[in-house]
Amino acid sequence: MWLLALTTNAPEYHDGDLAAALRAGYVWLTAHREPTGLATALEHAARIAEATTAGTLQPAEGQAQLLAALSMAETLDASARGA
Repeated sequence: MWLLALTTNAPEYHDGDLAAALRAGYVWLTAHREPTGLATALEHAARIAEATTAGTLQPAEGQAQLLAALSMAETLDASARGA
């Protein structure tokens, strides 16, 4: 829900494809805001999701890295909003 509220994108809008939703969120953020650490963190998360889907990363490793990248993105968003 955080990604949807932030970027108007969610996996369900991309046939359940998390990587596509994250990539679309990155594109939306960079089109509507200056590129920020938040946008970079979303792009990083998208790359991790893509690598996991492609089999470049093992599922457990991909999940751990993806959660870390999304945690960083959410923390940067909260910090930017003064939360």
